[in-house]
Amino acid sequence: MARIRIEPELPYAVEFDRVSLSMPRSKRRGGQGTRHRIRRLAGESSRQQVPVFTDVSVSILPGESVAILGGVKSGREEFLRLAAGTLVPDSGRVHRQDRVVPILDDSRCLTPSYTTRQNIYLTAGLLGMTPEETTGRLDWIVDMAQAGKWLDSYLRGAPRNMRQRLVWTVSMATGARIFAIEKSLVIGHGEFMERCWSHVEGIRASGVTFLVASDEREVLERFCDRALVLRGGRIIADTSVEEGLGFIRPARRTDPTEQPDDRDDN
Repeated sequence: MARIRIEPELPYAVEFDRVSLSMPRSKRRGGQGTRHRIRRLAGESSRQQVPVFTDVSVSILPGESVAILGGVKSGREEFLRLAAGTLVPDSGRVHRQDRVVPILDDSRCLTPSYTTRQNIYLTAGLLGMTPEETTGRLDWIVDMAQAGKWLDSYLRGAPRNMRQRLVWTVSMATGARIFAIEKSLVIGHGEFMERCWSHVEGIRASGVTFLVASDEREVLERFCDRALVLRGGRIIADTSVEEGLGFIRPARRTDPTEQPDDRDDN
């Protein structure tokens, strides 16, 4: 991970201070007439900077478990990436008391042509662990992910769910005090899911902070004690999880900013 400024004296786990961010978005060209149809058939699109956040300020206390709620294009992923430092705001600052480890897409950092062992070291390195730290945690990672059978085999030959298990387990092995999690707080089914629950609830009890962007209502209600609702580039509600979930349901059906029109008539 890139070098990110850490402020151990900060009273908050994460603090957004008047953060604004725009991201480039492609739009399929619209318009009538032969010229516009030819441009669409050629796959031509336009790109423009779309505001994601405007002057957002919020603070997360150490030990809080916060649900990040909103529609598909509300900026939930960008919020997590800003918190983790993998995105830099256009203006304002994000302050961190400690490193923030992101758990995002499991397909971005794994290589099927590497062995499971090699992928463990690769993922751990991307998350800021040294080879020595990874070696010290290897037995726990292999046991937790139930990866022993495939440890020195190519990852392409392991079960598909092994990739998700590896990313989740290696991320937890970092020993981070702050996690930014997209989609799934816990993974798998049956016994493995219960092992995940046991782990995250145990480290939460020790004061670890979680930012969770997920559509799994039961998970959020069970685990999170606070919700931030995103819409239109702002935090429109800072409330309980139950109230936050109720808040976004009608917004997803009626708010045009949640599902913008992708046509470009220019």
